Amino acid sequence: MENVRLNLEKYRGKWYARGVDVDGKHVRKSLGLNDSVAKHEALKALGAMEAMIRSNGGRINSKVGKTTMRELIDLYVERGIKSGEKSKVKAVETKWGLTPVTEITEAAMLNWEREMLNKGLNPSSVKRYGTSLKAIVNYGCKATGMAKLNLPVIGTESPSRVLVIENDDRDMIMAEMTEDVRWFYTVLSFTGARPVELIRLTWKDVNLQKSRMTVRSYKGKNGSEMERTIPYSSTVGSALEALRERFGGSRDDYVFKLNNGIAFADFSDSTSAIRTRLYRAAEKAGFGIGVKNGITPYAFRHSFGTSAGENGLVNPMVLSAYLGHKNIQTTKDNYFHGGVDDAEMLVQGLG
Repeated sequence: MENVRLNLEKYRGKWYARGVDVDGKHVRKSLGLNDSVAKHEALKALGAMEAMIRSNGGRINSKVGKTTMRELIDLYVERGIKSGEKSKVKAVETKWGLTPVTEITEAAMLNWEREMLNKGLNPSSVKRYGTSLKAIVNYGCKATGMAKLNLPVIGTESPSRVLVIENDDRDMIMAEMTEDVRWFYTVLSFTGARPVELIRLTWKDVNLQKSRMTVRSYKGKNGSEMERTIPYSSTVGSALEALRERFGGSRDDYVFKLNNGIAFADFSDSTSAIRTRLYRAAEKAGFGIGVKNGITPYAFRHSFGTSAGENGLVNPMVLSAYLGHKNIQTTKDNYFHGGVDDAEMLVQGLG
């Protein structure tokens, strides 16, 4: 069948067949050979797989039950994952790689949860692994045309983190930063955005006239992207105007860059890049660094939320939406102590 088109490729240390079947369905299957095996041997295996597909009416699988989790994991990885997600995906593959997708049930996930807890993993780690598994399954089912599976949430959220930097301490630390780094931490301090949301911010996400920005994170359901548009204060506006004047940039350019023109988003580990520069400034200012000392990039977001929650003007629903929390209980547990009429009140009086 001419519509079956497979190519040979090396992927994740193995020889793989990649292409489409007669229905246009994506094919990416291991040939069961390490990539150190000679290419001519891999081509023989590729020919055998093509013959198998043709004998099956040109379709990669006659039954959904033949699809293993490893195939869905390969699709998920090919789409692109962040460096911080690799360990969780690896854990999912180690546990479930050879398991048929149809065997990923509620009972199986709950058993996995018990296994991990018995090994000493904390509930928040268990939840992260479970979320990765669900994201892989949901993406894979959509990509392959399989029916979506309804899987339970396992594990629980991390306990509240108390990471609050007092304004005077914040100003002392930021005074030791170079101007390019200070702009980033200024916007982080006065918006309460997640650090990674600002790292990935582009100029098309910023409305300088209306003092609004749209930020995105992978905190949506099952790891999907979620976005929200938030107002910002005049202090943030001044920092953004200065960045625009310094670097210019088209709509698709990243907002936050170093003086040499390299964007934080272009670093292989962008969160490490902004964290290293914070720690350097904090140590110069005489502060300890890290979670135990309450000095981390995330502490700037947490400090914003705490200040907003304690100012007597903010209700939890508005603050939850502003900070991008999926669950309002997260906002109540971490920040809330009072009520708000309008999200813009969150940034009034902040500069």
